[in-house]
Amino acid sequence: MTVQDTQWPDSLWRSTAEPVPDFDELNQDIETDLLIVGAGYTGLSTALHAVDHVKDIVIIDQAQPGWGCSGRNGGQIHVQWKPDLAALKQLYPGSQFETFIETMGAAVQLVFDLVEKYQIDCQAQRTGSVIAGKGTKAIRYLTEWSRFWAEAGEDVRLLDNSATSELIGTAHYDRSMLDNRGGSLQPLAYSRGLARACQERGVTIHGNSRAARVSPNGKGWQVSTPGGSIKCRRLVLATNGYTDNLWPGLSRTIVPVASMLTATSPLPESVASTLLLHRQPVGEYAGVPAYYRVDDTNRLVFGWRGTLSGDIGSLNTAHLRSKAERLFPQIAGADWEYDWAGYVGITSHPRPMLLKLSDNVYAGLGYNGRGVPMATMMGKQLAFALTGQPTAISVESLQTIPLHSLHRIGVLGRIMSGHLRDFFD
Repeated sequence: MTVQDTQWPDSLWRSTAEPVPDFDELNQDIETDLLIVGAGYTGLSTALHAVDHVKDIVIIDQAQPGWGCSGRNGGQIHVQWKPDLAALKQLYPGSQFETFIETMGAAVQLVFDLVEKYQIDCQAQRTGSVIAGKGTKAIRYLTEWSRFWAEAGEDVRLLDNSATSELIGTAHYDRSMLDNRGGSLQPLAYSRGLARACQERGVTIHGNSRAARVSPNGKGWQVSTPGGSIKCRRLVLATNGYTDNLWPGLSRTIVPVASMLTATSPLPESVASTLLLHRQPVGEYAGVPAYYRVDDTNRLVFGWRGTLSGDIGSLNTAHLRSKAERLFPQIAGADWEYDWAGYVGITSHPRPMLLKLSDNVYAGLGYNGRGVPMATMMGKQLAFALTGQPTAISVESLQTIPLHSLHRIGVLGRIMSGHLRDFFD
């Protein structure tokens, strides 16, 4: 089993989140009712939603809460899932489609509800979110979805090129869709706030405690770490893009793909005022989509693909900065202060997965770049599954991706075909 480097990335989020003491390493043998492996949004949300129904809960993480992509993402909160309308109806046929549509909206609401309930100081703003695109496919996608949402009674509007240019600050896009249900937050501060809330509710969290081995133990399970072990009756694996070989086959249900981010120093007000008029986060509809926002200190935070292989590599973000300056010529000459990256969990079918691995063993993963709301919602659904309640996300069995060992070739092909699509459309 590969042991991952657990050093913190030099990210904007780590430099601006309120420092918190590390959670202690597990250094003894303990027992609990529910053990959760992974202290990101999925694991922390699972604990918060299960705490009223489960007597004892322990969370372990190979690093600290928010160390993975829960503390590295762009902090964007979109209701919109990525497939086009027809494709999503194929993924969720019949009544499943309506259920998933409701779940998408409920996931965004859940984030803001938890922030309010637990008074999490994470710069949460519900200013809406934007999906923007260029070319015939993007126009069709945005037109279909905006019409669908409007007919469903949601506060979603299709904007033409002129209105999009005024809202975002670039003339690059042909259309955009403004969804007033969305927003943004400081992702690491949100993670740490969820961890604090768990601790206040009596959940035990151990950091720097990598789950090295899992084995059956009577009617339950035993998970070993370098410093101790935990016997549990119920087990949740909440590791998403950082899933290793702890559970046979689980790492082959997703492809970890690096998403890189770069951030400027605070921009002068004369420049910042020309970007993202109402501070909505923007995600592109594109073959290789970028995403960006301006934070509360007037920094442009810009995310795009990592290396062509899907790995983080040397963390060279020159291609991000170049793309950002093509979109926004007004930022030319700005100082770029932070570079970081994280692994997104991508599925072969663009669906989040709630997996039953064995008796009382579940996993939730595969958020395909919509992790802030969907991982939070997955935690709630995992808590329902653990306690025998109906779930809005269907429980599935583990199905590995065919030829998973060749995933780097697949990622390369997907990125290159996406670039070609964006060039010719």
